Amino acid sequence: MPIAHVRVAADRTVQVTAAGTTSQHPDVGSAIAHLTALAREQGSEVTVKLDDHGTERTLHIDASGRLRSVPEAEVASATEGTADAGQGSEEDDPAEVAGDDADAPQYPLTSSESQNGYPVRDRFSGPADPTGPPTGSIPEQNSRRGSPQQADKRRQSKGGTPRRRVKRARSRLQMRGLTVPTLVLAILLIIALAAYIMPRIIGTPESQAPESIPAANGAATQQSLSMATGGAPVPGFQATPSWEETIPLHASVTATSRGVVVVTNSQLQVLDARTGQQRFETDIDEPPSFAVDTVIDGRPSLVWRIGDRAYALVDGSHEPYEYELPSGARISSAGTNVLIKNGDELSTFARGGLTRLPTPAAGSTPMALDGGDLISATFAGPLTVTDVESGEERTLDLEAPRDDLQIIRWVTAGHGKVVTLWGQPGASTNSGHRIQLVVHSLSDGTIASTVSTTTDAVGEADWVRGQGYQLAVIGPYLFSMEDGLLVRDGSESNARFSEPRGHVVPAVIDNTPVLVSADTAWKVRTNLLAVTAADGYAITREGADRVVGYRSER
Repeated sequence: MPIAHVRVAADRTVQVTAAGTTSQHPDVGSAIAHLTALAREQGSEVTVKLDDHGTERTLHIDASGRLRSVPEAEVASATEGTADAGQGSEEDDPAEVAGDDADAPQYPLTSSESQNGYPVRDRFSGPADPTGPPTGSIPEQNSRRGSPQQADKRRQSKGGTPRRRVKRARSRLQMRGLTVPTLVLAILLIIALAAYIMPRIIGTPESQAPESIPAANGAATQQSLSMATGGAPVPGFQATPSWEETIPLHASVTATSRGVVVVTNSQLQVLDARTGQQRFETDIDEPPSFAVDTVIDGRPSLVWRIGDRAYALVDGSHEPYEYELPSGARISSAGTNVLIKNGDELSTFARGGLTRLPTPAAGSTPMALDGGDLISATFAGPLTVTDVESGEERTLDLEAPRDDLQIIRWVTAGHGKVVTLWGQPGASTNSGHRIQLVVHSLSDGTIASTVSTTTDAVGEADWVRGQGYQLAVIGPYLFSMEDGLLVRDGSESNARFSEPRGHVVPAVIDNTPVLVSADTAWKVRTNLLAVTAADGYAITREGADRVVGYRSER
């Protein structure tokens, strides 16, 4: 049985090694879809070993493409059986594949849990609730029904109850295709459905639990998502490459509008996103933990971090500025400018070095830096916007989506918007209640859009800003970062969105990888890295050793 090794990088991109070949994918869903297609094409079963930052899980894909989780005991048994039979090829040898992975470079972006750096999708966003999440809002009810086995024991313990009658009754039930546990489960299912449906039909008495919140204003009318087969690697771009560049085998690649960062174990290279030509190259001792587009003194720049040093390559330059960061400093790119936090001290990048920023009042959490505005807040509000030049502060009260709602989580701020979750008293981020996902304008605190949703969908989800800062994803929802409006609800089409690339969004719909552009989901197997806004290029990775740029058709 072939074994595929799936390795999740820190930036949530995925490297798949199967049948002696390695491929890159934007997320786990795309990688699994690739492997299910591979299993169907080869007509053979595939065992998937998923490594997500030390958390290992084994999955099994049969020849028809069906996916199931494999228990540890079954994995061990299957592995020993394969070793004893001696049927595995060299490509299927887990030891050899693991050795290849060990020699592969680390990906340049770290996860949001990293202690020494905050990538684009960081949780360095808003103040936490000082009181902690509410408890006891939904009391649990213990069922008084015993298990079927306990019922059998009670029946058997009664005097004058022959054991043979129990066996006959059980045999008759099994002959009809049902067992006693099956009947009990069926009855419980009927009771659960009745308990769920009847209150919605006849109403319920007053309850202390938060009620369902109706949908509110601000959501853009979305057209249905149609499926299509693309002729070009990226929809809206030419089919013929504008440039191609060979890169070291299995190098890590991160592309932005400002450049393409190629990283190996000992070297970092930056390519021009418009031409593919080299802009900068240097030797490194460790891979970058942070790489992002930003603005420094009004000029677009590409910034990356290695250890306690950061580098900024300004547009038009071939040599980066170098900065020494305080030990253990954290970096956030939630706003248009990078915010550096070291204890209570705040700073940002400038061409002359690090520039100190005003410190917010005690109890206030710095969330983002938008140009010259430092955005901070306490959990109870209000929001404070501080002019970093003059130190002048202004407070901003966010418009409530409804009078009886309160903030239960500050999700993020930056790029002219504030994202929060609102619920009734008693609701928390994991309580299972209906809540409001609200996007506010930073200019005056008014609501840009609201979405009625649940804590299961977005309670702990990150606001993932897309490359190019045109779109953002949180849970199943796709938003415009320009006006804050909801662009698409992925749950309506069973779509799982990945980090947007410009105006194009990689997604998986019913296990099929697609690129979503406007109202069309294009069925293409393209590892899209970036879409540049101003120059109109789509950057893709093709194979293990090529980066390709496609020019826009417009």
